[in-house]
Amino acid sequence: MNKFKRYFDNDNYQNGLRVVIICALAVVLVVGVNLFAGVIPTKIANFDISTEKVFSISNETEAGLKELGEPVQLIYVCEKGEENKNTQVMLNLYADASDNITVEQIDPAFDPQTIIKYTGDVSLENNSIIVVSGDKKQIVYYADYYTSGVFVLEDYLNSAIDYVTSDELRVVYDLQGHNEMSVDSGTEAYMGLDGFELRHLTLMDEGKVPDDCRVLIINGINQDITAKEAELIIDYLKKGGKLLLTTDYTKSLMKNLDTVTQYFEATTGDGLIMESDSNRYMDENQAYVVPSLYTGSNMLADGVSYMMLPNLKPIVVDEDNLDPSIKFTKVLEASEKAYAVYTNIFTGKAETLPGPFTVGAIFEKGENGNEGRMVWVTSRYLGNVEVSEEVGGGNITFFLNSICYLGEDDPVASIHGKKISTQFLDLTDNQLKMWEIIIPGIVPAIALIIGVIVVIRRKRR
Repeated sequence: MNKFKRYFDNDNYQNGLRVVIICALAVVLVVGVNLFAGVIPTKIANFDISTEKVFSISNETEAGLKELGEPVQLIYVCEKGEENKNTQVMLNLYADASDNITVEQIDPAFDPQTIIKYTGDVSLENNSIIVVSGDKKQIVYYADYYTSGVFVLEDYLNSAIDYVTSDELRVVYDLQGHNEMSVDSGTEAYMGLDGFELRHLTLMDEGKVPDDCRVLIINGINQDITAKEAELIIDYLKKGGKLLLTTDYTKSLMKNLDTVTQYFEATTGDGLIMESDSNRYMDENQAYVVPSLYTGSNMLADGVSYMMLPNLKPIVVDEDNLDPSIKFTKVLEASEKAYAVYTNIFTGKAETLPGPFTVGAIFEKGENGNEGRMVWVTSRYLGNVEVSEEVGGGNITFFLNSICYLGEDDPVASIHGKKISTQFLDLTDNQLKMWEIIIPGIVPAIALIIGVIVVIRRKRR
């Protein structure tokens, strides 16, 4: 007995016991921390310090998910080991934001039948997502939401969730057959993010504007419509139809299109607008106008810092004698320093008209627009992605806001992409010239002066 007592009282035993206890506590602590980390919401566990908040979802998205009334399943199609971190974090954020959203990862190599059930013969790239609610589904392809340095998964998920939980399809038509400017595929994709489906319309074949048309787009028309088409469009407007019209500087006569705009007592003014204020044009081209935005109470300018619209023409409205049933709201304007250049048809000489000019406006006829609404911008490049990228997406945002305003729908919670590549500043010509002086001239001069002062002081010591 004494032998055992001496053994347990031994210092080596006591030290060994302490080590065992410490190791056991360490194991318990590690297991506990891991179990606790597993239940921490992703929003807290992944603190987002990225500039573009790539690892966060917007407040609008969170609010929409909290109101979600139907169960939605997000099926994450990805082989083990090929997961994209941005995608995983985003899916977890969606699951944390709503009890009605569940996320399930399926490895197509081990469970191809489940994937085929939703996609048929269509193969999916790793990190694609299938959004399912009831009998409706929509596929979010990895190649679509993670390209060209912009991460737009949040937009696509919002759109897909809205689609699978909605009973109504929002259809927008763009007029064809008059050398119009095609709506960019990128713009069409963004329209889909806001819950709208774009279809093409040839009025002479259809015989009328379809009954399910939320908004009719006439985009950058370069050839006049027929008198019959003008009549059909006005009939559509009289029933409360909505028109998004973008025109362009052209020498072609547009008498029948003028009939449509005159329904709102508006006409196209003479000449091509040029800006003389270097803060109001870009790319050293005075026809690339940066218009002023009237924010007011309308939503068209929401999220728009500034825009750049080439080849503008004036919109002319006699406000003093405007029919009381028509509401006219200025939205975009070229400055007082702008001027419109046109050719006098009698003398054949170039003449100018002084600004300012209205170049974008909202028109409503009847009570709350029940006899028609129109958003008119006099540049065909409003919905052009390439031009819009030069001004931080301002043009596209305005275009999408116009669709949502005319369609009388709140846009699907949308942030229109998070840039994950290098971002560049957008500068007007005046700002560009200022920095061309500051960086190579003033900054080196200041550094030289400071250096001279330091040398003189040291010599005096």
